[in-house]
Amino acid sequence: MEIVRISSKRPEESVIKQAVDVIRKSGVVAFPTDTAYGLAVNAVDEKAIGKLFIMKQRVQKALPILVDSMTMLNRMAVVTKLERELIKKYWPGALTIIFEKKEYVPLFLTLGLQTIGVRMPDYAIATALVRQCGTPLTSTSANISGQGNCYNAECVVRMFQGSDSQPDLILDTGDLPEVPVSTVVQFEGSKLKVIRPGPVVIKK
Repeated sequence: MEIVRISSKRPEESVIKQAVDVIRKSGVVAFPTDTAYGLAVNAVDEKAIGKLFIMKQRVQKALPILVDSMTMLNRMAVVTKLERELIKKYWPGALTIIFEKKEYVPLFLTLGLQTIGVRMPDYAIATALVRQCGTPLTSTSANISGQGNCYNAECVVRMFQGSDSQPDLILDTGDLPEVPVSTVVQFEGSKLKVIRPGPVVIKK
C-alpha cells in the first residue's frame, strides 16, 4: 500500500494523475470523501470490481458509485422527475439515490439488480478523481464488510494490513470529521423511502 499526501482544498494535479493511472490499470485507490474514506475503482471494469469484492470480503451487496455531473448520471441511470427534484435540493452531497439502471451498467456491478445507487460528492478530491477518470467510480467504504468506517489513512492501513488483497494507493488528507456515511433513499412510485439514515435529512 503506497500512501501519498493530498490537499483536501486544492488537490495536487500530480497526485490525482497518479491515482487515475492506478484506476485505469484496474487498481484500487483508497480516498477521502465528504463522509468517510472510500475505495475507488472504475465502476465498469469487471477485473477491478472483482478485486474490490475480494478486498472487502463482500457478498450479495451491490456497490454504489460516484458521478461528477448529470451527463455522467444520465449515462448510468434512468432519472425521473421526482428524482431530479431531489437532486436539485441535495446534490452535491452525502445523499445516495437508488435509480433504475441503464443497460450500459454491467450486471457484475449491481449483482444482477436492475437498480444502482449513485451520488455526487461535495468534496474536491473525490470530484477530481471522477472527472479525470472520465468514468463513474465506486464509493464503497474503505473497510472490510461489517467493520467500522475509516476517517483517516492510518485506519485504512490497519484495516487491510493483514489481508492478501489491499488498496494499491491511499490518498491521505489527514483526519476527516466522523460523520455517518451517506443517506440512502429510493422512490417507490411517488413515495420516498429512506433505506439508510445518514447526514442528509430529507425535508418533506
